[in-house]
Amino acid sequence: MTNIKTLICAATMSLALPQGIAQTDQARTEKTKSEPLTVNVKGMVCDFCARAVSKVFGKNDAVDLVHVDLDNGEIHVDLKPGTNLTDEEIESLVKKSGYAMVSVEREIF
Repeated sequence: MTNIKTLICAATMSLALPQGIAQTDQARTEKTKSEPLTVNVKGMVCDFCARAVSKVFGKNDAVDLVHVDLDNGEIHVDLKPGTNLTDEEIESLVKKSGYAMVSVEREIF
């Protein structure tokens, strides 16, 4: 009788396992999605500018990655999953870096 219960339990778990794995993978994917931002800035012209901006943004707990595009005057920021920065917070970070924010563009999925 114990062997039958074990077989039934194993069969039930094996049927449920693929769905559980799929849900786990989907949840993991959703958690790892970051929100990319593009911040348009006035005044950045040199590598020193890029390093200053990267340093200030990099200290913020919500920021995962920072890339500065000097040619276009843009800061590309990837936020950590589950975090957010308001436009006011972003503007404050830009000002701390010594520059003026023009606009923020958010990519929405």
